[in-house]
Amino acid sequence: MRHPQHRHPLRRNAAGFTLLETVVALLLLAICLVPAANALSGAVAAPARTATAARNLDCVGSLMETVLAEPYDRLLSLAMSPGISTYPVPVDVACPPRKVIIARYGVESTGQVGPGGTSNYLLSVSVGLANAADGNPFTLTTLVAR
Repeated sequence: MRHPQHRHPLRRNAAGFTLLETVVALLLLAICLVPAANALSGAVAAPARTATAARNLDCVGSLMETVLAEPYDRLLSLAMSPGISTYPVPVDVACPPRKVIIARYGVESTGQVGPGGTSNYLLSVSVGLANAADGNPFTLTTLVAR
């Protein structure tokens, strides 16, 4: 007959987690979850920013098409010094305020070719958001020839 082994009463089997192991595991989990939560919050906000950017680009593009549909002589009469334009921008409640810049294009007084030149045969037309705080500063620029 075998005698059961008597164990010392203070000696226990290591079957489970101690409080210290649990606290360390929770701390590591929290350290890893904070960056993951930040990444997910950016992903959740992305569709709204994308929709706003698409709307702004549509607004700028539609105004550019409107300006380019104007007769050249009218655009030439609106072309003043660089950065100044009297083109009447229609108010659209679905769009943020936009600006139109029409300038003569050609050789400047400094000898550089660009907006602010003296040519009557080539115009630079730029359309963009009037306030950069409204979203991405989309600016469309093109040259219009007589």
